[in-house]
Amino acid sequence: MPLNKFREALRDESIYPTTERIVDYIVNTGERIQLKKYECLIEYNETNDNIYFIIDGIIRRAVINGKGVERTDGFGLCGTMVYSPQCYVLGRPSTVRISTCCETTLLKIPKAEFNRHIDEDIEFCRWMLGMFGLTVCYREMRSDGFNGDAAFRYKWLKEDRPEIIEYVPDKIIASYLNITEVHLSRIKAKLLKGEI
Repeated sequence: MPLNKFREALRDESIYPTTERIVDYIVNTGERIQLKKYECLIEYNETNDNIYFIIDGIIRRAVINGKGVERTDGFGLCGTMVYSPQCYVLGRPSTVRISTCCETTLLKIPKAEFNRHIDEDIEFCRWMLGMFGLTVCYREMRSDGFNGDAAFRYKWLKEDRPEIIEYVPDKIIASYLNITEVHLSRIKAKLLKGEI
């Protein structure tokens, strides 16, 4: 069942069509790995240039802000491609920490194999370009604060990404929304009362 869900989720990851050939390449080439809840996939200052695709579960991407505090920068769900840009693109140690929020199953593709396939398959290369384009768009939206206050952003998560609300601790969600846990508790209470 998770593989069928993965195949469907992968179709939303690029602006270009996700053909069966693309899905089959990822599924048949990737090494299946299983991580436990809160297990680290890529650690700060580690060099890990592999590409991962989430089959099932949730990952958290964290960064250290200018004040030296770890902050949640994003989440990945079924179908999401996960990697450290510093490692994959520049060959440098990671500036992010990528870890699981619950038991997570991924497909791991080594950089050399992934690059070989990009070089040989124009359809796959174009699909990857569409995926990176969408990533930039989502990052831009995120930098605008979802165009709303914390209550709006929490409601958006609750409606559009309910699995994050269900499986991710409030501390991490508050970090992602850039608010305190106390503020998040107030928002949740107001939502329950129908005040927002």
